[in-house]
Amino acid sequence: MNDRFVSIYNNEVEYNLPEKINIYDTTLRDGEQTPGVCFSLDEKLEIAHKLDELGIPQIEAGFPIVSENERKSVKTIANEGLNANIICLTRTKQADIDAALDADVDGIITFMGLSDLHLKVKMNKPREEINEICMNAVDYGKDHGLFVAFSAEDATRTELPKLIEIYKLAQEHKADRIHIADTTGSINPYAMQYMVRNIRKELDVEIALHCHNDFGFAVSNSIAGLLEGASSVSTTVNGIGERAGNASLEELIMSLKLLYNKDLGFNTQVISELSKIVSKYSKIPVPDSKAIVGNNVFRHESGIHVDAIVKDPFTYEPFLPEMIGTKRQIVLGKHSGKAAIEEKLDSLNIKVDEQKLLEIVKLVKEEREKGFEITNDKFDEILVKANIN
Repeated sequence: MNDRFVSIYNNEVEYNLPEKINIYDTTLRDGEQTPGVCFSLDEKLEIAHKLDELGIPQIEAGFPIVSENERKSVKTIANEGLNANIICLTRTKQADIDAALDADVDGIITFMGLSDLHLKVKMNKPREEINEICMNAVDYGKDHGLFVAFSAEDATRTELPKLIEIYKLAQEHKADRIHIADTTGSINPYAMQYMVRNIRKELDVEIALHCHNDFGFAVSNSIAGLLEGASSVSTTVNGIGERAGNASLEELIMSLKLLYNKDLGFNTQVISELSKIVSKYSKIPVPDSKAIVGNNVFRHESGIHVDAIVKDPFTYEPFLPEMIGTKRQIVLGKHSGKAAIEEKLDSLNIKVDEQKLLEIVKLVKEEREKGFEITNDKFDEILVKANIN
């Protein structure tokens, strides 16, 4: 039943997506840069293991130069025997890369802010000198046997010719991947397509996307870039991260799988548990209306909806909750109808006639409109009022 359509039109369209798409998750690095978030080593290990169980091919485990504890955390994860490759973030500084080497990672993402604004405010050096610093870092990482990704921070606010210039240098210096960082979430999907398309024309190296969600476009921008030849995407669980967060791991995976017919082979049944773990340890509640993993996604009250869902869940659900390891919830309230009450009564092995059923429906609506949530205890009270023993 999970294979039934989400929309009949999705199957009518051919999507020009890369044959292989790599998701590198940065929950343990950019996710932890959410103000107020600080994962313990044990928490990081549990998250890393759950990401590995999901099937994430690359885990960005942290930023080793930040502190001695951070370096130890990254090193512990790198030596945990996970199937995922473990990478980390470094500035374009030898000390950062040495810290990464000491942490036993498989690779690094070395970055530099390259917009005119970043160079003026942060570096105050000519672009030619900055380009040389960046390539020295790429060379140093490659010379030490690391997978090296070069990331242009604030790429989406950097003039395209300047970006292409340094990306070409990175390719010449044998960088394994170049990253387009939408650092302030300031690009839209059409502009992202334009950008990736024109970079792809000039380069023959893997392109990755690191999108922030300031305008709510992080997942859309990621998919837009994939459609134009990017093949690697950065995500975080629950979309956590600086400011408005990053591209949501669960939204990207399920969108690709069900809306773009691109199944990346992930064990999606662990998504709900992974979301809960990250929410618990980050202390960031998942909004009830959050796509894919929000509590209300498979929670139904409206009588019209419940009546149809009992007969066929696909009437009001795009996919079955079991796909992400969760369950459907039927909620009793002012919008409830006979179908919801019948299902509740069936779960209690209680049979009533039509008249009594309608009486219970009426009592449920009245109690909810008085401000009472229809909990199991409240429903028991309603049954007593209706003389149901």
